[in-house]
Amino acid sequence: MRAIKAGVIVLILSFLACNNPTENIKLVIDTDIIKYTAMIQVTDAQTGSQAPGNASIAVVSSNAADVYEISGKKDIKLVQGMVTIGLHPNTVPTTPITVTVEVAAPGYVTQRKNIIFNTEVKQQIVAIGISKIGNTAPPIVTPPPLTYQEVSLNFTGRCPNRADVEIRPSVYVSFRKNGSTEGFKYLGYMDKGNISTNLLALGETYNFQIVYGGESYTVTQKIEQTSYNLSIDMTAACNF
Repeated sequence: MRAIKAGVIVLILSFLACNNPTENIKLVIDTDIIKYTAMIQVTDAQTGSQAPGNASIAVVSSNAADVYEISGKKDIKLVQGMVTIGLHPNTVPTTPITVTVEVAAPGYVTQRKNIIFNTEVKQQIVAIGISKIGNTAPPIVTPPPLTYQEVSLNFTGRCPNRADVEIRPSVYVSFRKNGSTEGFKYLGYMDKGNISTNLLALGETYNFQIVYGGESYTVTQKIEQTSYNLSIDMTAACNF
C-alpha cells in the first residue's frame, strides 16, 4: 500500500534572486492531509506510566486498509506509548466508521479498543490502559490538570540540512515538566503549527513532544510570557 504524501507549498520569498533563480524560494510542507484522526496513548492501567517499549499495536478490523499513521505511512507503531492514526483522505465518515486496534505487550493482557470516527469530531484522544497478567487492582484515576493563564505556541518544523524547507505541523502535542520522570501528557492539537493552552504555568520549563512518522521529536521552553515561536526537528516529514 503506497504511503500518502504531505502537501508541498512553494513560497517565493523574494524576486531579487537574479544570479540563482532558486535562491530565496522556500518549500513549505503542510502535514494537514489526514483529516479524521485519533491520538492513541497506551499506559499501564494500574500505574499510569507509559506502555513498555516492547508494546505493539495493530489495526485488526476489516477496514484496516483505510487506516494510516498521521504521516501517511501504513507502518503503525507505538512510540513512547503513543501513535496517531486516521482515515485515508478519500474516506469521509458520513456514516460512523469503527476501527478496532489491538495492543499487546509481554507480560500484559492483550487489549482491544474500538475507535469511532464521524464527521462531528475530526480529532480525538483515545486512552488505552493495559494490565499486567494477574493484576486485578482497579485502574488508576488521573486527576484533572491544573489550569493557568492562556499561552500561545507557534511551532515550525525543520528538516536537517534543508534550510529551504519549513514544516507547518498539524499534529497532537504532549508535554511534561523538564526533568520529570513522568510520562508525557496530552497538551492539545496544533493546527498548522498553532496551539493555545491554559495548562502551562509561568516560570516552569516544559518539554514538548510530537510523535510523527514513527519518530518522537521534542523541544524545551521555559514559560515566561504568553506567546512563543518554537522550532522542532521533524525528519519524518522531510521525505518528499
